Amino acid sequence: MARRTTILLFLTLLSFWSLGQQQVFSRIDSLLSDAKYEDAKILINQITAATTYPKRKVLLANKTAEILITQGKLNDAEAVLNKIQSYGDLFLEAVTQTNLGSLYLNKARSDLALDYLQQALNKFQDSGNHNTREAAQCLADLSLVYWSVGKLNQAEENGLIALQIRQSLFGESSEAVAASDNDLGLVYSSANVDKALAYYEKALSIYEKMHGKDHPKIAIASNNIGAMYRQLELYGDAVNNFETALTIWKKVYPNGHPNQASALVNLGRTYIKMGDRKAALGYFEKALEVYRKSYGTKHPDISSVLNLIGSLKAEDNQYDEALSSFQDAIIS
Repeated sequence: MARRTTILLFLTLLSFWSLGQQQVFSRIDSLLSDAKYEDAKILINQITAATTYPKRKVLLANKTAEILITQGKLNDAEAVLNKIQSYGDLFLEAVTQTNLGSLYLNKARSDLALDYLQQALNKFQDSGNHNTREAAQCLADLSLVYWSVGKLNQAEENGLIALQIRQSLFGESSEAVAASDNDLGLVYSSANVDKALAYYEKALSIYEKMHGKDHPKIAIASNNIGAMYRQLELYGDAVNNFETALTIWKKVYPNGHPNQASALVNLGRTYIKMGDRKAALGYFEKALEVYRKSYGTKHPDISSVLNLIGSLKAEDNQYDEALSSFQDAIIS
């Protein structure tokens, strides 16, 4: 029976490679699009074991790192990326550096993220791969880094270039274009709420057509739309969108994830606007627990939530508890 299983696995993998490398990676991306992360990792491991091409192994290792980053397993992703050798190939170096940039963006190390992504973009250009899906991802990540440090013009410029490349490669109603719409919504969120909301709603429309109503991408779009409704003081609509996001994240990550904590924080912020500080505090405390489980004790998101808790405690004249939260925030 074991021999038969091995033969079937070999034939399956042989079939994959007969389709060509692009089709193989499309199959992996399809699993990722459906949030089947463990299935994708199993397939990657099987194909890695079957291939003798070192450069193909580099691309597969990068896919593993991308999955780990998406799952919030940042230390595991970093370990994978630090082991990769790119054999002097500029394109492979650019792919790895893009993922390192994404990793450090998620670790809130904008300085390192910017450095890696700029290096990656230069190598995509020098190797003649500036109009590829990988280069578009690099530009999208650069857009988010610039947004995170308040450089909105650079964020918009890189985000729009990424969108144009993706539209050219994949068409208007693709997953990649929806990702760019979502990124641009974030870029515009602090300066033009209506424009941001329009981009977020475009992303949501694409995601719903592709995935239905119960998918991580729906959660991301709903969370972002909720933030715009809160800015517009449409608090009921905001709460509905945040609760939609939270419900999805709980199903996808039953053991907790930073995205789940983000939805909790947004619910807390909204209830503050609605004048319900008790409910807000409950959401912040739940978010803090999830963040600590994901990040440990030190991370800007943890510090931010502790400051929010401290402010609520101070408003309720609980000064000792407020001071303790503020001190913990400084340490974090």
